[in-house]
Amino acid sequence: MTGQDYSVFEDLKVSKEQVIACSYSNWYRKFRPYVAKSIVIKPLPDEFIEYLSSESIRLPQENKDEVVADSDNEYSDWSDDEEDAQTNPTERFSGLHEEIKNGIRHLGSKVSPKLNWSAPKDAKWIMANNTTKCEDVSDVYLLLNASDHIAHDIDDAFNECGEPDCHTRIPYELVLRQWVDMNPALEFRVFIKNRIVVGVSQRDLNYYDYLDKLVPTFRQKIDEMFTEVIKPSLDHDNVIVDLYIPRPFDKVWIVDFNPFSRKTDSLLFTWHELLQINPKEVYQYELRLISETNLGRFSKKEHSENQVPIDVIDASVNTDTMIELAKKWQDLQEKGK
Repeated sequence: MTGQDYSVFEDLKVSKEQVIACSYSNWYRKFRPYVAKSIVIKPLPDEFIEYLSSESIRLPQENKDEVVADSDNEYSDWSDDEEDAQTNPTERFSGLHEEIKNGIRHLGSKVSPKLNWSAPKDAKWIMANNTTKCEDVSDVYLLLNASDHIAHDIDDAFNECGEPDCHTRIPYELVLRQWVDMNPALEFRVFIKNRIVVGVSQRDLNYYDYLDKLVPTFRQKIDEMFTEVIKPSLDHDNVIVDLYIPRPFDKVWIVDFNPFSRKTDSLLFTWHELLQINPKEVYQYELRLISETNLGRFSKKEHSENQVPIDVIDASVNTDTMIELAKKWQDLQEKGK
């Protein structure tokens, strides 16, 4: 295989400004009537960020024994460091701790937490209810500490920007959203390029036989939402918006804004497809659903991206790394002959 056999990916640049624009508090104020009731706590103290970055999970003593989890996810009521085990971790951010407790009560004692960009959906396995629903402050800490998505917000928020590292200080924020038990079949990811919708994908990669006949309704509601609400308030030409259209389909809710970046899952599209679309030539965007014919192609365990080698994840967003990985794979195949 020669260098000419490789296809070079189209460059996709995203700026720090675009990433920051997708931070929850920067868009929530504009679209408040279309978003679940939320409380944004900012700025977060450095001590809390350090707590979330810890390799172990230590929960506060709320009238019960403190639970400690080490990096191997083995729980016990003791740790190797007896002094640490006796220390309530929230003593270092007691003011924030009380704000979170009050926020949970204010939102009906059922919330879903997130940081600036990411929700800890990848860690819902650690919850007894297998959701991101939190009913007390310890649930919030447990979810945030166990999530790789949250770790990404803290450590790698700008790693795809390709701009000089000037140690941009991120004003971290904790978002408490009133819990809504959403039907995952009715969530959609909308790809906006040059202020034009170029594609829409079903978010949940499972087959629902009733969705196909509802496509005209989904199109109408998405078009109305984009034209009347989202487009007039966009700060940037390119962005990805997650929407929820629950029955009886009389209102569209905004779930999140995401950078138009390869780090955002393209779901039923490929990034190559999205980048090749000329918005000026889009008469009617494609709305893709999981069907009986493509079910096998897209079926996968949710958040399985956390269970593949990091080299593969890096390669998916870096052309040079992809070429290097392909060469290594070819060498291994040649040696196996």
